[in-house]
Amino acid sequence: MNVFILEDDLFQQQYLKRMIERIVKQNLWMCTKLIATSKPKELLAEIANSQNGANIYFLDIEIKREQQAGLELAKEIRLLDPFGQLIFVSTHSEFLPITFKYKLTALDFIDKGFDETEFSKRVEECLEIAFTNKKELVASDAFVFKNQHSDFQVPFADILFFETTEITHKIRLITKNRYTEFYAKLQEIEAMDSRFYRCHRSYVLNVGNIQSVDRVNKLAFFDGEEQCMIARNKVKELVHKLEEVRLIR
Repeated sequence: MNVFILEDDLFQQQYLKRMIERIVKQNLWMCTKLIATSKPKELLAEIANSQNGANIYFLDIEIKREQQAGLELAKEIRLLDPFGQLIFVSTHSEFLPITFKYKLTALDFIDKGFDETEFSKRVEECLEIAFTNKKELVASDAFVFKNQHSDFQVPFADILFFETTEITHKIRLITKNRYTEFYAKLQEIEAMDSRFYRCHRSYVLNVGNIQSVDRVNKLAFFDGEEQCMIARNKVKELVHKLEEVRLIR
């Protein structure tokens, strides 16, 4: 589990960070990363570099006098991490209805005006849900991968393809919003779902997200500029699988 804090008041930031460290230690929970920052862009960069595990976010809503900066950041987080747990921590309780308008599905809204006992209780309740109920937080149609090196989930609809890297047994997952690298073998990825197809010794793709196939140049194209190679002897079968998927739709 990774924990991220966005708070521009240094005292409040360190107060919350120390509280979380204490609660995690008391409960013997495994926290891989605990990041506290006042800069939204820095937080997004940390999220993008956090390849393993589930995430929980404690976000202040007003950052550097921008009243809804935390809500805007939460929208960007949802693109990178659809299953992360969002908790808003703010003195502006009037913003609570706005979080629903943003359709952010927040786990809680914690008022900074609570006394220390109540504030700590609410933080611990959120952490307990995130740390102890991870299995219940898996989406119904998600690609879930777990081995001794990695533990993560991605919406299946976001997956474009997997490719080998220059490092032996290290795989790169390309989705609509990000890249993720982890240790695995392409053959085990292909075996995890019938929608995956090994189109080349270096690629396993999600047939459902192919936009078009160039039979002459042996390339599969996806949304944006993403593409991957197709082995000569795989083109015909891939086209057949793509036609099957379109018929099902």
